[in-house]
Amino acid sequence: MKIEQVDVRDIAREYGTPVYVYSLDILRKFIAELKPLAPVVRYAMKACSNARVLKEMLAQGIKIDAVSVLEVQRALRAGFAVSDICFTSDVFFHAEEAEYCLNQDIYTNCGTLGMLEEYGQTLQRLGRGRKGVSIRINPGEGAGHSKKTNTGGPYSKHGIWHENLDDVRKICDQYGMKITGVHTHIGSGGDMEHLKRITGKLVEYAKEFPDVEIVNFGGGLPYQYRTDLPQADVSEYQPILAERMKVLEEHFGRSLTCEIEPGRRFLAGCGYLVGEVRALNHTFDESGKRLDYVLTNIGFCHLLRPMAYGSYHPIWLVGDDLGDEQDLIIAGPVCESGDVLTQENEEPLPRKLPLPKAGDIIVVGGAGAYGHVMSSNYNTQPLLPEVMVDGDQCYLTRRRQTLDDILSEECG
Repeated sequence: MKIEQVDVRDIAREYGTPVYVYSLDILRKFIAELKPLAPVVRYAMKACSNARVLKEMLAQGIKIDAVSVLEVQRALRAGFAVSDICFTSDVFFHAEEAEYCLNQDIYTNCGTLGMLEEYGQTLQRLGRGRKGVSIRINPGEGAGHSKKTNTGGPYSKHGIWHENLDDVRKICDQYGMKITGVHTHIGSGGDMEHLKRITGKLVEYAKEFPDVEIVNFGGGLPYQYRTDLPQADVSEYQPILAERMKVLEEHFGRSLTCEIEPGRRFLAGCGYLVGEVRALNHTFDESGKRLDYVLTNIGFCHLLRPMAYGSYHPIWLVGDDLGDEQDLIIAGPVCESGDVLTQENEEPLPRKLPLPKAGDIIVVGGAGAYGHVMSSNYNTQPLLPEVMVDGDQCYLTRRRQTLDDILSEECG
């Protein structure tokens, strides 16, 4: 198996396993697909903040959505201009963070009434004049492949509830602010009909703010992880957005800026996690059926999504003389029984794959988004190296963490 023109076994020999690998060719294809959808396309960098990925976004004219002040600073270090960055925070906003954003002139999107008020208090304390700010609105419904990734509706902590917009105006009047941007993001996994309905809701909310300049329709574009099913055609999103903006521009009698901020759709498909088969094992269930396990060195400390969300990832096994296909449960080295790569609804789910042997290679696809960035040092496992493939070239963009790296942060 090759990633672009580089054999995964060569990558494993050169950099060891497990190792994250990104295809620049696939990343560029997804950038080319998404860039025409809106006048301003932001990258939700929480999906993957690798410096080489950010560099590619910058080169292609993609702007940034950051969800922490440190992400803002990381984007600045990667070369993005202040004007390229929007900072969105939902739950808390420390005064020093508000002061930083105001002093640096970072465009800020407030996701709670409390955050909006803290921003206003900081604005007042600094003695600044009338200031534009954006708000994130919870439209009352959401979407997501898992309840844990649904970021809209009554059971989501994200966004200012759509019935509380009068409170927004009161806070703005109190602190000398004006709402120049509106935003909503309901989670990933919705379809075009859902996106069409939510964008229509945001149009109506936007009409309530006479100073609005920017309408950000969020991310949430679908990505299909199953390789036997087609990817959703997101090009049909462009006319939906164009129609929404036409309605708003006719309402206000002036032009406005339309933005979107995909994350997963940009990165998921370009990333792979390459590991090694270490052992085979089996058990028997209550009915006496044999369950065959393939034990690998890829744990949930490396890729959390299957354990956290029951997420599906395509898997390939690479080796000489692989056995016949049979039902296999692919698992990792971490002691929790939930450390399984093939599962659904928090239960191990066998998948038909060729039987490997110890030393063969396992490749997990769809690992570019929310892969490395969600990994941890659990079981004192080092953070993994990241490798970039560009045609027949392969190079390191992050080295493997060592035990000394981990221990260097401890004190006392």
